[in-house]
Amino acid sequence: MKKFTVLQVIPDFNSGGVERGTFEIASYLQKHKVKNFVCSNGGSLVSSLKEIGVKHIKMSVHSKNPIIIILNAIRLYKNIKEKQIDIVHARSRAPAWSCYLACLLSGRKFVTTFHGAYSASHPLKRFYNSIMLKGQRVIAISNYIKKHIETRYHFTSPNLVVIERGADLNYFNPDNLDKTRIENIKKELGLSELDPKEKLIILPSRFTRLKGHLYLIKSLKYLTTKKFKCLMVGKAGPAQSDYLNEIKQAIREYKLEDKIIIKDEAISDMPALYSIADLVVSSSVEPEGFGRTIVEAQAMRRIVISTNIGAPQDIIEQGKSGFLVPTSDASTFAESIEKALNLKKEQAKEITDYAHKLVSKKYSLDLMCKNTLKLYQKIFDEHEGE
Repeated sequence: MKKFTVLQVIPDFNSGGVERGTFEIASYLQKHKVKNFVCSNGGSLVSSLKEIGVKHIKMSVHSKNPIIIILNAIRLYKNIKEKQIDIVHARSRAPAWSCYLACLLSGRKFVTTFHGAYSASHPLKRFYNSIMLKGQRVIAISNYIKKHIETRYHFTSPNLVVIERGADLNYFNPDNLDKTRIENIKKELGLSELDPKEKLIILPSRFTRLKGHLYLIKSLKYLTTKKFKCLMVGKAGPAQSDYLNEIKQAIREYKLEDKIIIKDEAISDMPALYSIADLVVSSSVEPEGFGRTIVEAQAMRRIVISTNIGAPQDIIEQGKSGFLVPTSDASTFAESIEKALNLKKEQAKEITDYAHKLVSKKYSLDLMCKNTLKLYQKIFDEHEGE
């Protein structure tokens, strides 16, 4: 079987779901002796690429400037030729335009991944988004995204395939945790002295409006039980300062200062974080393309509640593998939180066992990587047969 070379292209290479998925595929390809490269404007994960032996190509592919997009296409064309790249995989719209042009010039295969439900409020925006439909294969990261593509863009094609995101079941494995890691995460978060009688609710997500922090805060004011703490933890940059101020104002308004803890920083040991939660929440008020934190928490055998929009509707079976709540009914959200916190041990175990079984079957990192490699192989074989 003839070997092929893959180039993944992403705007930046910092922490985030898209970036992590790119790194995971790069690592998997490397382990299976498939030569591959990643092109981006750079970021914190570049050093991790070097550690696994994958070369990074730095280029301003994050830019939406049409002139820079064209210049990037020329640079990508040169790299494709020099490095004998066979498949170019674009994971975002701006770089996808450059990749598409470079593939037209070089005759190489072009693949795209829809990582979210891009807004398309006017014709120009829809045209900008349409580049993601021009791949020899268009990957949707969930059935929800596939339906969105088919409905919004009237795009039905056998080249549209679903490869759902996955959690690393070796990394997100409660059996691999030790007491030291759990004690360290509690210390890092200031939870070492948490009252054992208090239930811990965790919302692990970036501090962006779509993640629904304000909605969760509003819901918590309806809780009848007072024996809880809620930890909101995730990365926040200067651009999120106004939103963080709104969150803190809402906490004061609802007199929840002693109940909600804000940690606006990335956590390095996510399995340990999930392990200390009695309940993990995904409170997004706009549709999620997938819902990685849900799957990770379920892999860690945690009870999960999510708003019922986007991909989480497909991941969670109501009452069997978790709980779904509406996006505009804070009192109902609160009732579901109460119900989850008051589950008997046997009930909770039944739910977490069932959720873990589903994750193992449908949402493992290994399955995601295997299906992606199979897709690359199929595209390459088609190219060779032309």
